[in-house]
Amino acid sequence: MKLLAVVALVLSLAGAAAAAPRLRAAQPGVPNFPKVPGKWSQVNINLTIRRQPHTITLDRGKIIQVSTTQLTLREPDGTQPVIPITPQTIVVILGQPATILDLRKKEQAMTMRIDGGPAVRIRVTSRG
Repeated sequence: MKLLAVVALVLSLAGAAAAAPRLRAAQPGVPNFPKVPGKWSQVNINLTIRRQPHTITLDRGKIIQVSTTQLTLREPDGTQPVIPITPQTIVVILGQPATILDLRKKEQAMTMRIDGGPAVRIRVTSRG
């Protein structure tokens, strides 16, 4: 009977751990990527949320360097922004929840920063 209880506990914890990244992908208070048409490297969007002005910065390019604290992109216009990241950064790779540790060089990615802070979202659109 105890063995059955332990197995049930392990399975429920494994299910909760698998669901955790999915929950983070819909983290409240973090906006989704806006749709920006055309070819672009960096976009700044000024908007007001709850009567407070904010600037959302989007960067798009190929990952040329990545660590647990920052990533560097090579954007289509040749610039190479260094973008701070944190453990709270929401990462999605090809539509699937992921972590910072899953990011690789040569992947095409988009990042979103708010008010000059670290990336709140990273979306990989193609693997390198």
